[in-house]
Amino acid sequence: MLDLNFILSSTHGRLLSGKSGSVFSGVSTDTRKITKDEIFFALKGDNFDGEDFIKEAFNRGASGVVVESTSSQDLNGKVLIQVSSTLRALGDLASDWRMSFPDLKVAAITGSNGKTTTKEMTWSIVSLKHKTLKNTGNFNNLIGLPLTLFELKNENTAAVLEVAMNDFGEIRRLSEIARPDIGAITNIGHAHLEKLGGLDGVAKAKGELVENFNEHNVFVVNLDDLRVERIANGLNCQKITYGINAKGAMISASHIECSDFSNITFNMNVQGIEFPVRLKGIGLHNVMNSLCAAGIALSLGCDTAQIREGLERFTPTKMRLQVLDTPLGFKVINDAYNANPDSMKRAIDELVRLKGGGKAIAVLGDMLELGEASEYEHREIGKYLSVSGVDDVITYGKYAANILDGAGDVISGFHAKTHKEATKFLIDTAKPNDLVLVKGSRGSTMEQVIKRLFEE
Repeated sequence: MLDLNFILSSTHGRLLSGKSGSVFSGVSTDTRKITKDEIFFALKGDNFDGEDFIKEAFNRGASGVVVESTSSQDLNGKVLIQVSSTLRALGDLASDWRMSFPDLKVAAITGSNGKTTTKEMTWSIVSLKHKTLKNTGNFNNLIGLPLTLFELKNENTAAVLEVAMNDFGEIRRLSEIARPDIGAITNIGHAHLEKLGGLDGVAKAKGELVENFNEHNVFVVNLDDLRVERIANGLNCQKITYGINAKGAMISASHIECSDFSNITFNMNVQGIEFPVRLKGIGLHNVMNSLCAAGIALSLGCDTAQIREGLERFTPTKMRLQVLDTPLGFKVINDAYNANPDSMKRAIDELVRLKGGGKAIAVLGDMLELGEASEYEHREIGKYLSVSGVDDVITYGKYAANILDGAGDVISGFHAKTHKEATKFLIDTAKPNDLVLVKGSRGSTMEQVIKRLFEE
């Protein structure tokens, strides 16, 4: 329950209507999902204005509204609060709400690749020791993260939060809101180049998560990523290191084996204690994700038995290297949730490694938010494909046609104008025992190709 005085103090808001002493059951930014006695934040966006929905919010049960401008609507005595920025006020309120749980420990995870999987692995471990909150879906931005924090209850002793961005300053603000005790940057890769420029820009933006860390904070450091290590070297905080190739890591992995579509096995070493781990699913890079998760869990007081149990009960997220048997006799690796040049190459590696006696077919959509590097990065994926062992390539999207240009005549290729056309060509090309990878950025909605396979 949030009381009015707490909200006014946190948001520096001005009470335009309503009575002091009012309390609210929660916070909403979407009138379609609002529940009784919540307070509605009328956010503004490029294509919407939440203040257009004030009447609807009250009709659906809201007891109060936070706005940026005054309103002449008949409020019947209900609470109306004016702030300079509803988005800023939402974050400030969430931050104060988070700090009202003094015994809570918060871990925040970012990175170019693997942050969602690492978050899920971490939650799977940490929830064995703590009552743990996590964000779901895409609740990892300046709206979703505050809404996640409002789910905190007295029983929660830990929170594992994924934070995302596509421009400078966003992670800094998310860190201000979440106030993490523990931070992790999974890796620095070729993502969001449109606004961040290059890898050094990506590192700078991701590093905002831990820039204010001190001796009371813990940074879980990927020693296999030189840019992450460089960020760590500039910080005076506690550090837990991990890696596969780097020497001296506190958490490491060896004897890595992945022979089928069901699991990966390896030995994990945590500060000198070695034990076997079996991860569900595919993707050798998930070993690194599991090491990061183990580091965060260790900082939250979990022991090696809990680390092993938590990792082995982890279930891969949908549309992230998800293996499906199609009714047409071939398997599909559904990795359609998102894509950037690094994750695209990793997925291609998995496709070739697992293809067996059949053909390896890649169905690839656009990689977005690459800015001026878009054509170049797509051609580079084509060059990568030309020496990878992939047999056929089907592309879809404005930039994906450049993949075929990069691949040249080495691989059989086809550029589809629609998802339907891509699906038809795939059905005509693939045979039983072939293996198909479907991948692209979120805006490419490549899962539509897979959906059509099951409708044929």
